[in-house]
Amino acid sequence: MDAGGLGNVEAGMRKLIAACGLLAGGLGVVAQAPSVHVRAETYSSAKEAGHRVYSDAVRQSASAVARVDAAKEADIRRLMEVTGAKDLGEQVMNAGIAQFRASVTESQPDNPRAKQFADAFAARFEKHFDPRSLTETVIPIYDKHLSAEDLKELLAYYQSPFGQRMLKVLPEVARESQVAGFTLGQKAAQEAMEELKGEYPEFVPSSSDEERHPATDR
Repeated sequence: MDAGGLGNVEAGMRKLIAACGLLAGGLGVVAQAPSVHVRAETYSSAKEAGHRVYSDAVRQSASAVARVDAAKEADIRRLMEVTGAKDLGEQVMNAGIAQFRASVTESQPDNPRAKQFADAFAARFEKHFDPRSLTETVIPIYDKHLSAEDLKELLAYYQSPFGQRMLKVLPEVARESQVAGFTLGQKAAQEAMEELKGEYPEFVPSSSDEERHPATDR
């Protein structure tokens, strides 16, 4: 695989891992994928560290869930069911894998091994990432930040007709707002780059340069 192909693989991994980070945190958590070009001993050390962090997180999560009041835990699970949060893990995982698959296959459309690699990675990722475990992981987080009274009020709100409508409308508002913000930011960036082209030609490629050396991570 050439440098361009590796760049697209790394870009796809960043998107996939970032999606899982957003899922687990619920906020803007951006996780950067490790570079494909790593020395064996560096990879081994990182892998061992990752296993330690994961094991510690699992133990802490299980212990925290055990300490949550049973009635409150039931309300947390009900709130996650009503809001659709309990199914978000699988949805985001599938979307992330789709992004990764597209990044790999689009980089080498005529290479049959690109699709084989994407399929193999997707299968391995699904094997190692259980979206259902997210529910158990975040229950202590709900417990930490929401009181029993908060949960009951939220349940009453989201179970109401208006609350159900908001669950359908707000994600669309957020999605369209993100698109609008991205469009404005992209326009501002292009205009800024155009203004700086004459002063910093070594940093701002011309149109002919971009055609000769297209970016691989988009």
